[in-house]
Amino acid sequence: ESAIFKYITTKFKKVSQDDAKKISKNLVDYGKKYNLDPKFVAAVIARESGFRKDAVSVTGAKGLGQIKDFNYKALKIRDPFKIEENVSGTAQYLKKMIRKWKEKPMNTTLNEQKKATLKQDDIKLALASYYKGFTAVNKEGVDTKTQKYVDDIIDYYNEILNY
Repeated sequence: ESAIFKYITTKFKKVSQDDAKKISKNLVDYGKKYNLDPKFVAAVIARESGFRKDAVSVTGAKGLGQIKDFNYKALKIRDPFKIEENVSGTAQYLKKMIRKWKEKPMNTTLNEQKKATLKQDDIKLALASYYKGFTAVNKEGVDTKTQKYVDDIIDYYNEILNY
C-alpha cells in the first residue's frame, strides 16, 4: 500500500494525498479480494487515467480504470467516479479478461514449450483485451496501438516495483 501511495504522490502530483491514500488502500483490498497484484492493477490505472478519478475519455470511458457504461451493471458500478467502485470494477474486469484467456482451449497440436509461452502471454492478452475487447483481440490479434498500450502498462508496473 505504501509503495503504491508513494508512487502516486511522486509521479502524479495532481492527485490529492487523500485520493492517493484511498486509491492505494482500495488497490490493496481489491487485489486481495480478486487475487491480483495491486501494483499490476495500479499500472493499468496509471495508464488509463493517470490516477485521475474524474477522467473521461473521448470514447466516454470513465474514472480511474476508464470503464465503459455497458460494463457498469456486471461490475456493480453505480458511480464510476467513486474511487472504491471504480477500483473494484477495474480489478474485476481485469480478472475476467485474465480468466477468459486462461480458460481458452489450447490447440492440442502445439508442443509443450509453445503452450507454456502462450500461457505466459495470457497476462499480455488480458491487458490487450482490457483495451480493445476480448472478442476483437481473439479475432484480430494485437495491433501496434494495442501492443504499445500493453508495453506502457508493463513499464508502469516495473516502475511501481521500484517504490
